Amino acid sequence: MDIMDRITERLKEINRTQADICNYIGINYSVFTTWKKRGTEPPTKYLIKICEFLNLSLNYLLTGEEKPEISTEKEQEMLNLFRRLPNDEQSKLIGRTELLVEMNTNKSADT
Repeated sequence: MDIMDRITERLKEINRTQADICNYIGINYSVFTTWKKRGTEPPTKYLIKICEFLNLSLNYLLTGEEKPEISTEKEQEMLNLFRRLPNDEQSKLIGRTELLVEMNTNKSADT
């Protein structure tokens, strides 16, 4: 499946039309139709707007694969805090986290 296939499939999923996406990204309907007929991909300058409209990640649009997402608010909070630390402190935190995981793994094995 290529980019245009993913766009077309997603439009169906969200009950939107090709005209809707064309209006959103600011192109004529005929341009979109030409991309489909020729089997070409949208120019790079439109990809972000397309992703916004379709509520898709750029990674998914380009590859068809989604990166794993943060699954909980706590994980997102931890990631945000981690990113605010300097690199040397990030390394220390990773080491401490590995130690905590190991300690908890050992506790589980003992019970």
